[in-house]
Amino acid sequence: MKAHRSLPRTVRIAITSLVAVAALSVGACSAPDEDNAASSSMPAADPGALPVTIDHEYGATTVTEQPSRVAAMGVGDADTLLALGITPTTIAPFADPTQRSTPWNADLLGDAEPVILPQAAAEFGSQIPLALQTDPELVTAVGAAPTREQYDILSKAVPTITRPAEYPDWQVPWDVQTTQIGRAVGLPEQAQAKVDETQGFLADIREQHPEFAGKTGVVVTASPDGGLSIYAGSDGRGQTLTDYGLTFPESLQPAITNGFYGSISAENMAMLNDVDVVVAVDWDGANDRLRNDPAWSRLPVVTEGRVVYLDQQVGSAMSVPTVLTIPWVAEQAVAPISAAAQR
Repeated sequence: MKAHRSLPRTVRIAITSLVAVAALSVGACSAPDEDNAASSSMPAADPGALPVTIDHEYGATTVTEQPSRVAAMGVGDADTLLALGITPTTIAPFADPTQRSTPWNADLLGDAEPVILPQAAAEFGSQIPLALQTDPELVTAVGAAPTREQYDILSKAVPTITRPAEYPDWQVPWDVQTTQIGRAVGLPEQAQAKVDETQGFLADIREQHPEFAGKTGVVVTASPDGGLSIYAGSDGRGQTLTDYGLTFPESLQPAITNGFYGSISAENMAMLNDVDVVVAVDWDGANDRLRNDPAWSRLPVVTEGRVVYLDQQVGSAMSVPTVLTIPWVAEQAVAPISAAAQR
């Protein structure tokens, strides 16, 4: 997903005004009703885990006491909190802006009703008032791309953490994200246990599927112009294949022109023929467009059965690997990818 790091001046002014109103509302009223914002359940902090200082792209945030209410403003952040036993006050949907729960987090979310932040990825600033109105004691924006101005607005109201400075926007590895959030909520040991468990799960996949070793793989989505969007190995979708044991093809590296993604024109789709496995993830009928494209259908990578088609929900889950999405995606994706890798 593409972040908008800079907003027009008129939009920034509007957002600032909204935040001011929200801050006044929060200060003047008691905590929101349970119907409007989920109340965070909170496991006891690990001994000695707090206070803690979290370094991130905009400096450092010190958490002195365990927060009882945590607003997840980053995509995927709510998954991590739920996996740690915390119900966030807000949730940033993966794709569908109205989606409160997903197949991978529904059981942990239960009947809770966190406030949905429908535009947290593309319009982060406009979601700030919604998050502040849930009266959080901590905001996590690790899976987001706030500007410095937006971070300053948040951090003046409530302790806020963002991604570690060494990782670009949208390219924070799932284990780093888990560790960052776990430390901030006083649960570093539980977070590490989740990381270890998930890494063990992925190691089992690699052991059970030796056909992935030494093979190349890439994730693509059909573009409306007849070409393809292609996702880098550092993108969540690319990370998924890497975690299974495949590698991003060096021959396609020049196509990655925008950090974590790039494009291949319709005339150059033959570049994929040298890739061992191509995974096409759907988006608004993209896979149907590929299947109905005569030029695509004639490519050797297609005729030889080395293309895997995954639906939109699986593709969305792949885009943001978390300790919850990783096992769910594997249930849908490993078997067809294995079949393609053996062609």
